[in-house]
Amino acid sequence: MLRALTNPFCRVGVCLLLSAVAAAAQEQTETVRPSIGVALSGGSALGLAHIGVLRYFEEHHIPVDKIGGTSMGGLIGGLYATGMDSSQIRATVESADWNALLSPSLRFADQPIADKQRWNRTFGDLTLRFGRGFSLPSGLNPGESLSLLLSRSTMAYSGVTDFDQLPIPFRCVATDLVSGDSVVFGKGSLPIAMRATMSLPGVFTPVKLDRMVLVDGGVLENIPVNAVRDMGAKIVIAVAFETPKVKPDQFKSLSDVMGQTISLVVAKNEQRSLTKADLVISVDTKRFSGTDYQRWSEIIEAGYQAAKARAPQLARFELSQQDWNAYLAQRNARMRISSDRGRVLAVSSPDPSFQRNAQAEIHRNLGDRAVSEKELEKTLSGMVAATAVPGAAYEWQQEGPGLGGYNVKFSERPTDRILVRVSGQYAVSPGEPSRFGVKLSTAVIPKNAYKAQILSTANLGYDPTLQVEAYKPFNGSQYFIAAQFFGGRTHFNSYAGPDRQSDTRDQVGGALYAGIGTWRYAQLRLGGRAGYDWYSRTVVVDGVSSHSGGFTVPEARWVVNSQDSGGLPTRGTRSEGEAGYFLRSTGDYPFAHSDFSKFQPLNRDVTLFATNHVGTSFGRQLNYFDQFIAGDQTNMAAFRYQEFHANTLVTAGSGVILHGRPIRHVSSHPGIALWYEAGRFDAGSAGWSTHQSASIGAFFPTQLGATGFQVSFDENGKARFRLMLGSF
Repeated sequence: MLRALTNPFCRVGVCLLLSAVAAAAQEQTETVRPSIGVALSGGSALGLAHIGVLRYFEEHHIPVDKIGGTSMGGLIGGLYATGMDSSQIRATVESADWNALLSPSLRFADQPIADKQRWNRTFGDLTLRFGRGFSLPSGLNPGESLSLLLSRSTMAYSGVTDFDQLPIPFRCVATDLVSGDSVVFGKGSLPIAMRATMSLPGVFTPVKLDRMVLVDGGVLENIPVNAVRDMGAKIVIAVAFETPKVKPDQFKSLSDVMGQTISLVVAKNEQRSLTKADLVISVDTKRFSGTDYQRWSEIIEAGYQAAKARAPQLARFELSQQDWNAYLAQRNARMRISSDRGRVLAVSSPDPSFQRNAQAEIHRNLGDRAVSEKELEKTLSGMVAATAVPGAAYEWQQEGPGLGGYNVKFSERPTDRILVRVSGQYAVSPGEPSRFGVKLSTAVIPKNAYKAQILSTANLGYDPTLQVEAYKPFNGSQYFIAAQFFGGRTHFNSYAGPDRQSDTRDQVGGALYAGIGTWRYAQLRLGGRAGYDWYSRTVVVDGVSSHSGGFTVPEARWVVNSQDSGGLPTRGTRSEGEAGYFLRSTGDYPFAHSDFSKFQPLNRDVTLFATNHVGTSFGRQLNYFDQFIAGDQTNMAAFRYQEFHANTLVTAGSGVILHGRPIRHVSSHPGIALWYEAGRFDAGSAGWSTHQSASIGAFFPTQLGATGFQVSFDENGKARFRLMLGSF
């Protein structure tokens, strides 16, 4: 017998016989029950309803033999195809930071530390991205956070290039802008396919693959019934969404018209697809919008109830417990489990120079040790933010049995990148000047640069200033040099009872620093600045006169900032200041100045915070314009703006923020804050004085900064009301 099997004709015969037996077995299985395919439609946040539909299927033992999806349906379908059940997908949705996934702005915490210096730190979250010559980008959101989510969720299947080999065979649909055709992904990289199907035009940047430019598949095929049928499904169940009827008076803006235009195109291709389905589960989502990601629990429940309403039609697909266990065993046998830790084995980028620098920086931050996905993603997020590349992704690369690691891929920066961050400031309170300002902070990153950028900030309003910095790190190292130009006008206010005197200082100059710290959280600079001051008048304080003239300041500067916002943080620490020696013809003096704040959440509803402000000339008498100042909404709030002028001052405070529930349709959590401050001030011949301030305020963050109002009481019980926009 063994000799017979060595005959090539016998081997062919045996193979044909085995194939026939397998085909017969498959045919017999098909006669027992037809294979069931599910087509999941796109719909942004509405697509979360698919999780509820799948949960109903699981509870009632309805198998899913094939699955396909478009846009959000492609995301949910792709996760389900990897073997995740509805509860695991729900947990992923619950833990996802939807603001970060969908926001066009970089998270403040991920911004490089050079962008968090006091002079250019913005108070809001709005970031506008442009290309060379301020050309508009191909999408508002490059999808950095989305790419990392997909990498994490599909890493176990990095080596799978045929989607039929997944635990559940899978397809997703994208649209190629070059050919104008639908592209059905059944092979290739799973995370890239899922990223392509979710590239909503105008929101996410398109995915460039081979000669294709891919956007959301919903443009041509929002419910991929054909794709699921072509996989061999005998029964195709489609999941669609019911949306509100259009009213003639709802078109009040360009976005209304454009949105409905796209909706009509999608609705027409949905109608064609639904006629080809064997069963349609229609989810009532009329009370939701495509941006209601925070209402994920309600949307999932709507999907479950829609499937339940189709219970009589679905009942014929339900399996016995024995058959259901066999189905699960077959699916689970194809599941893969990825390692939870690994080394970074490879780093790639279309730009060889970028690749070399990225490799050096990853090695500096992570070394050759095994790291978790969380550690890797934290590093990649910071690098993407600092270099302004469209994004980074990673896959698992197997080296041998039990051996493997991460393969990191950076997207190409197609042109110069210009980031414009906009924030506003406004404060009004009785007896002090009303102050309004708009801050435009710009970062220009040349196409072939690695972390080098030109930073500039223009303050327009009460204190107009312009500052520019050429910031140049040394390749992928933590060392840098920076050259600055600055100029502008600053107002100084003094009070005599109810009367206020306002003076100005016009200043122009430059600075040069060398330092360490090109990462997110900490930086130290050594160098100096020099320039010229023009004062509106000569002011004499304790025999020290202020005269216009030049100055030179050798100094050290530091900044530590791990906070999650430049306006109203909920967590993190900030410490920023400078120490040096002021040299001018009218008198020299040493100085040190620092600001500190720490925010510590106790839970999602309560955050404790502490602040500290110190300025000292080490016993020297300062001229009026060089004195340290306190008194505003964030430093001794019960007193007027710049009420305290001192040669040395120390203030400290602490308080609590009570966070409210997010406002519907606004990604903002309002808060109530209560805090106490105390200060000690050296006013020269007037001596030392101590003052106290207790405040309560209501705040909520906006794209331009934290806005709100507060009432504060001094040690004598005198109240001060203040309305403001900007930094807390």
